[in-house]
Amino acid sequence: MNTQYTIILGAEGELGRAMAREIARKGCNLILVSTTSIDLQRFAIGLQLKHEIQANAIKLDLSNQEEIQSFTKSIRDKYEIRALVNNITCDWSMAENMCISELAKDDFQTRFRGAAVVTWSLLPQMSGLPSAYIQHFIPFPFRKEQFSTDLQHSVAKMYAFTKELEEELKHTGVSVSMVHPAPVKNIMQQMENIGRIFEEDIQTLAPGLIAMKAVNGMLRGDRLIIPGLRNRIHFYLNRHATSWFRSVEESLDSGLQPSV
Repeated sequence: MNTQYTIILGAEGELGRAMAREIARKGCNLILVSTTSIDLQRFAIGLQLKHEIQANAIKLDLSNQEEIQSFTKSIRDKYEIRALVNNITCDWSMAENMCISELAKDDFQTRFRGAAVVTWSLLPQMSGLPSAYIQHFIPFPFRKEQFSTDLQHSVAKMYAFTKELEEELKHTGVSVSMVHPAPVKNIMQQMENIGRIFEEDIQTLAPGLIAMKAVNGMLRGDRLIIPGLRNRIHFYLNRHATSWFRSVEESLDSGLQPSV
């Protein structure tokens, strides 16, 4: 895999970095895309030295169409992209103690559109490979509180976009998967008002374990990946009770089975 690259959009959060470590451990080169002002250069150098891979760090403003076009053209000209991981929606920065999307200049809708443009721009090259992978991290309210309206709309669009990609790419070697990441253990410990009622309802996992399950599931060709048995049960019991989730149910394949 050393002649090919994986792009991680939104690599600056805890989960994005964990994904980078797991993919680097498997010997694949990386293009780490920060969609905020966070600089990933030192992190990329550390991965290079530890895993003997190539890792490039890039900052990308998802609200700037010209910047996106320049980025995707440069990528197509210089690299062969084996996998694209879209992690722009639900990650957390421990250093900044806030959600990555809160650090970005753009809103959820703008970030989604920018990530979609990046994906479609790289598809012609990826679909020409014998095998390639696209993976979307899509949040689900495992805890009892609901998402903001903007995030609900963005998540709904990501579901629809994932299904559109699956239909578009079903006769190619590109595998499309979605991950509902479990609440991250060390992040949840930083948040206030996490009473026992929440701890009993959800299964928190370390970022590295979530990343391992996400990467392994992606390579197996799993379409739906939900780390943690209790989280998978919670997902199936509660998705129909969430009004904004029902609004995109037509975009979901009822045959999707979660990856272990």
